[in-house]
Amino acid sequence: MPDASIPAAPIDVRALREREFPHLDGHPPYLNAASVAPLPERARAAIDAHNARRSAVHQLRSDDFEPTLQRARAAAARLVNASPDEIALLPNTSYGINLAAQCLPLEEGRRIVVSNLEFPANVYPWVQVAKEGRARVDVVPTDALGRPDEDRLLAEIARGDVGIFGLSAVQFATGWNADLEKFGRACREHGTWFVVDAIQALGCIPVDVRAAEIDVLATAGHKWLCGPFGTGFAYVRGELVERMEPRVVGWTALESSADLTACVRYRWELVEHARRFEVGTQAWQDVAGFTGSVNLLLETGIERIRDHVFALIDPLAAWLEAQEDATIVSPMEAARRSGVFCFRLGDTERAYAALHRARAVCSLREGAIRIAPHLYNTAGDIGRVMEILERRDGW
Repeated sequence: MPDASIPAAPIDVRALREREFPHLDGHPPYLNAASVAPLPERARAAIDAHNARRSAVHQLRSDDFEPTLQRARAAAARLVNASPDEIALLPNTSYGINLAAQCLPLEEGRRIVVSNLEFPANVYPWVQVAKEGRARVDVVPTDALGRPDEDRLLAEIARGDVGIFGLSAVQFATGWNADLEKFGRACREHGTWFVVDAIQALGCIPVDVRAAEIDVLATAGHKWLCGPFGTGFAYVRGELVERMEPRVVGWTALESSADLTACVRYRWELVEHARRFEVGTQAWQDVAGFTGSVNLLLETGIERIRDHVFALIDPLAAWLEAQEDATIVSPMEAARRSGVFCFRLGDTERAYAALHRARAVCSLREGAIRIAPHLYNTAGDIGRVMEILERRDGW
């Protein structure tokens, strides 16, 4: 086991880009992993190889099917410190949050609590539960900068009548990084299911579902995981799987479907593991690409990626702190930081338009510019952003 007191070696970004992200070279900075990340070469190669065998269909092999799914579940499990049996491969975060909303046992009279200004994927599934009359949904106000109010959320949980608490590990419009372990302890103490939207964390911020006592976690592959569109997964705590019957049932969720020579011997016996929540035939080629992307991140090291991203953001944050008309929306204390960095500067929309004209790819979210560098970005990318912002007469 590595000595935690010894800092990990920095990422060799130049070698990484040449090997996995060659198409970034010769272009303006791409700083938008919080929306869509580029696909690494190993993922594209896995997808292309699978599709080539599909085209020459006689070349398809047994390894292209269930073993492909097994490898993806194993990679996802390593990412969050889970067992592969607790992983369901799903197409996006919304599906995973809906899984929690529709399948978690919810006692009558217990509430659902979320923070205000959550991304819609972690709001609308709970609203649907309220529309069905199964629970009331309470939305807790944020602080002045739009960040979740930790004390108020914990106070709500402590009331003892919260059935489900839904939270993003990292907030999409502020970059606020939740203390998942603190919330997990509170939920366990008060009998509350803890559901986490992890799409803005995984791949850049370490998440441990065991340490945080998370019940259901959902994510998608196309952002910080650098995976294909339409890939993702949900973690369902092993002890909960048997208590959660799927509301959308795929044929692969039943034990009787394992024998393809006799699959019409219909029997209602769900598979024991979280794959009971997978619905039907998977996009095998994209799952293979997803596994390649996640393995790249695991090989690089999530902590190393986090440290690299923070080091990229620091000079921009320091420059903004020196500007009289700048507001850094994202928390900068180590425990609350993430790879999502949001700020306002003067006429923020004009500042964003200047970045857009210069083809520096970032986002405008909830009145703030959002910069989201990843393992493939360089100090020069951030330097270019500062150059553009400094030329205020050109806005």
